[in-house]
Amino acid sequence: MNNNIYKQRAIEQWTKHPISAHVAKNPEGSKEFFNEIADFRYKIECPWLRPTFKFEQYQDKKVLEVGVGDGIDHLELAKAGAILSGIDITPKSIELTKKNLELHGYKSNLLVADAENLPFEDNSFDVVYSFGVLLSVPNTQKAIDEICRVLKPSGKAIISLYHKYSLFWISVILFDMIIKGGFLRKTVQERLSEIEYRGGEAKPLVKVYTRRQVRKMFHKFSKIRIYTRHSDTVFTRSKIDKIIIKPLFGWLLELLSKRWGWYLIIEAEK
Repeated sequence: MNNNIYKQRAIEQWTKHPISAHVAKNPEGSKEFFNEIADFRYKIECPWLRPTFKFEQYQDKKVLEVGVGDGIDHLELAKAGAILSGIDITPKSIELTKKNLELHGYKSNLLVADAENLPFEDNSFDVVYSFGVLLSVPNTQKAIDEICRVLKPSGKAIISLYHKYSLFWISVILFDMIIKGGFLRKTVQERLSEIEYRGGEAKPLVKVYTRRQVRKMFHKFSKIRIYTRHSDTVFTRSKIDKIIIKPLFGWLLELLSKRWGWYLIIEAEK
């Protein structure tokens, strides 16, 4: 499929269904709306995110976020005192992020732009941060190369992708596609798209990666560290999971997630 079609699908998806907006009950764009999404992100979905990334360490650093979404992490970076820029291919996402920052008294250089063609000079940033975005970019390799280009020498990239050899993806293939016969009704790519869309028609591109693939894609960087984390919402999807599995076996899931977690975290130094 043409890469521009995938990009248009992403724009359609996140315009109609802003990221995690389904958890918010307050009017879109209100302070309460953003607070609800932030609470879901940091307390339920990824309680490990802030302790893991330690946004406060980027005070006075020039930071670019690739794919700002609703501006939830962007606000954390602003609170930490980072000198911020951010891009997103979806105009609605830039609009929401700008609003989120304004409600809290912060500003950022926000642009509608494509991750595969970053509108910045070489060696511009100390840090480039991108969480769960590059897995939906048609040419992920080009986006990674662009991140390397705009980073200063010894600059740091912090990227998250979806992990192919994760407990979650294995369970999807085993139960949804094989035991439930999902392969008779849809392709693996279509099932992957369902991870992101919620009732939308766009079916955005979603890709999963192995550690080996990631190391190859980040070959222009001098140092690379790869580790995994899990999302509570993918390990506890049903009432049985929440009532029985997580209380009894949560410690085991936490242990296993350090090797087979759903989020593949990459910290790479230029």
